[in-house]
Amino acid sequence: MIKRFTVPLFILPLLALLLYRCSDSIIEPKIENNLIRNPSFEMNSDPSLADWFVNMPSLVNFTNDTPLNGGNWALTIDVLWGIGNDVISTVILPEGTHIYKFSFWSKFSTKPGFADIDLVTQDSTSQISRINIDSESWKNYSILDTITSSSEDSLQIKLSGGFSNISPGKTYFDLCTFELLE
Repeated sequence: MIKRFTVPLFILPLLALLLYRCSDSIIEPKIENNLIRNPSFEMNSDPSLADWFVNMPSLVNFTNDTPLNGGNWALTIDVLWGIGNDVISTVILPEGTHIYKFSFWSKFSTKPGFADIDLVTQDSTSQISRINIDSESWKNYSILDTITSSSEDSLQIKLSGGFSNISPGKTYFDLCTFELLE
């Protein structure tokens, strides 16, 4: 009878210690590591585009339709009959080669948009990656990338409603993060 209770009492603390040690090796960046200022398009519970540049303000709106934990406001960007309906945040990068994680919540209505990561150097701007929005329900998108930059380089996060000369639509964005992992 005593042996039946002794084995579980020995295994449970060992299992708890093992789980505790494994959790130390998982990289979970905190929201305070976010290099994007104003990631949720609001300040003091009011809609805000502070720290974001808007190419075409008439195509950008706010909505109370937000993802879980998205706060009070999300951004919508309308489809345009050409290129240029971007909302852009510029991030200053530390010098050297680092691993970054870009993530955001998004969905679309009728016609999807996308999010770009562009590296801006003294001589040029080059696209590092593009994430196409593929869901009509709120979905979390993320990408890991290794970026090498010099002290003069910056990064642009571009959110777009997409473009079409046939159908209207809009893309929703919220909770944008760009985190330095390593």
